[in-house]
Amino acid sequence: MKRYLIGFCSALLIVLTACDNWIDPKINVNPNTPETAAYTVVLPTVQAGMAYVMGGDFGRYTSVLNQQNTGVDRQHLGIYNYQFTESDINNAWNTMYTGPLNDLAIMIERAKNDGAPHYQGVFQVLMAYGVITTTDLWGDVPYSEALQGAKATEPKYDSQESIYIAINALLDDAIKNLTAATSNLKPGSDDLMYGGKVTSWVKAANSLKARMAIHLAERSAAASSAALVAAAAGIASNAEDFQFTFGSLETEANPWYQFITQRDGDLTFGVKLSEIITTLKDPRGPIFAVADSTGAVNGTSRMNEFYAGIASPVPFLTFTEMKFIEAEANNRLGNSAAAHTAYLAAVTASLQRSGVSAASITAYLAQPAVDPGADKLTLENIMTQKYIAMYTQAESWTDWRRSGFPKLAPVTGSNIPRRFPYAQAERLYNSKMPTGTTIFDRVWFDVP
Repeated sequence: MKRYLIGFCSALLIVLTACDNWIDPKINVNPNTPETAAYTVVLPTVQAGMAYVMGGDFGRYTSVLNQQNTGVDRQHLGIYNYQFTESDINNAWNTMYTGPLNDLAIMIERAKNDGAPHYQGVFQVLMAYGVITTTDLWGDVPYSEALQGAKATEPKYDSQESIYIAINALLDDAIKNLTAATSNLKPGSDDLMYGGKVTSWVKAANSLKARMAIHLAERSAAASSAALVAAAAGIASNAEDFQFTFGSLETEANPWYQFITQRDGDLTFGVKLSEIITTLKDPRGPIFAVADSTGAVNGTSRMNEFYAGIASPVPFLTFTEMKFIEAEANNRLGNSAAAHTAYLAAVTASLQRSGVSAASITAYLAQPAVDPGADKLTLENIMTQKYIAMYTQAESWTDWRRSGFPKLAPVTGSNIPRRFPYAQAERLYNSKMPTGTTIFDRVWFDVP
């Protein structure tokens, strides 16, 4: 009996060790549940996910705090009155960290291992954009220990200053990867932002560097010069805008469109923005918001289809913004002629992007209140026009916090919020979350 058992085991051992020769190793792989998703699946998913947050909670909440929109009902009425709580922001925080940022961290490493620097560079630019936007809204946030799964379930909060340094380095590496001579795998039609055109991604990377640099204009004497260098290598026309365009089906709809459709009445056009637009006779008014029977746009108007159409794009970085950065930087450096030229180009680019006619652009710029001339152009002129042009974008709240323009009065109390509250999930599950902060505290770049 023992001999037969030994013989059976020996035969079984021979069969098992020979399996590679006669059994297809893929036989137990379920094609419907792949272990890794294809690059062509992950890239558009990440782009859409990030655009949905930018045009969703981030865009809405900042536009209300910045008085570009007015909250008139439910949650947004509370936020408009500065009753902005951890539960309001919980969904956006969780979506950003467990969605796009988590996927990007995985794909950056995967592209590196696969010898695909062009994909790696694209993922790095998206990661940089997501992280910088997040730290600009909250201040100190998890980064160096974040996005590691079970390795770091309670990641530390990095200072905003250290994140800026790290993201600048990440963008430098992204540019190097995007300009690599060869790449085993390359983005193409799966890239719903630039169609795989790596030169455009390089410009997007430099544009983000320009944005980050101008944020520090009050902190560093070198920041304005750095912003000019980066902007010069950035987006160079409206056609090159870094944005995500949604589809024409209800399941592919722009987030502003979905919000207006599902919760019409929660928001109206901002009283402050409508006041500025009315005073300047700005032709973008009826493009941004639905005009009344007299053709006027006011604080009771609702958002129009330019930003809230079913297939409207959500802008990330634009040529308009680059020219405004150039104008601001030159103004701060005392280069009045260069500042004026860039300012007019910025306003013109915004008007053109909005579909305003050439004749209306000429008439608008002829107003002294719009174009006071090179010698009289002020930072307030620049930032007020940028406030109009950057409607719906979270960056506009950042501009107001760091510059103080346009001049806004608190809706209630004596202060306007200057940062988002930390998410409820962080308080419950991350013991390293900073305590004692309020929505009225300043973030690092926001110098008093």
